[in-house]
Amino acid sequence: ECTSSELFRRADIAMHHAKMSGKGRITHYDAELNSARERKLAIENQIRNGLERDEFEVWYQPIIDARSQKMSSVEALVRWPRRPDGPLGPDTFIAIAETSGLIYKLGQFVLQRACQDLQPYGDLTLSVNISPAQFRDPAFEDKVASVLETTHFPANRLQLEVTESYVLENPERARMAIANLKALGTAVALDDFGTGFSALGLLNDLEVDVIKLDRRFFQNIENSKAREVIVSIIQLAKKTG
Repeated sequence: ECTSSELFRRADIAMHHAKMSGKGRITHYDAELNSARERKLAIENQIRNGLERDEFEVWYQPIIDARSQKMSSVEALVRWPRRPDGPLGPDTFIAIAETSGLIYKLGQFVLQRACQDLQPYGDLTLSVNISPAQFRDPAFEDKVASVLETTHFPANRLQLEVTESYVLENPERARMAIANLKALGTAVALDDFGTGFSALGLLNDLEVDVIKLDRRFFQNIENSKAREVIVSIIQLAKKTG
């Protein structure tokens, strides 16, 4: 037996898990759910404290031009190396930042730091991933403009990446945001391209500058049919670009 307040607490945990798992689901409370919930709350607090204590870093992955074999740009990647309990992978902490609302502050930190770091390197383009939560923010474009102004980073050297799945779910907001960002002078890339059934239609509807094929296209790259699909998508992108 348990008290009424504890019963409500457990029901809330089960409800939260059901919502996170998808619509129309039923979840029964168990101790494992409680443990997962407590860990999530602990990491939320650690992210909040980590941002205040400068525990996060932005690392840069080089992007090589296939023709010249030279580094043409870099992609900004957030990492958490100075976490007191030990480093935590981005697949874990970014998802928690998304659901807790901390992604706004974390994403702004990445954009600000990356623009500051890359500002002196005038021959490199900077690519920054934007989470769906950030893209949904109606003030997002103004925040980007503010960062560009304060860091003196040229807009034409910045490329913002949004996932295809978000664009498919929110086409109207995506069109508006992309148009506003391009009006600032930035480029927009469509990440994880090819995961949605309506993906090819996006190329005509959205004025994106770059598409990044989902990694699953390359898992069987030695197969001739797989290569033909990749080549076809590239050719289509060029024609609609």
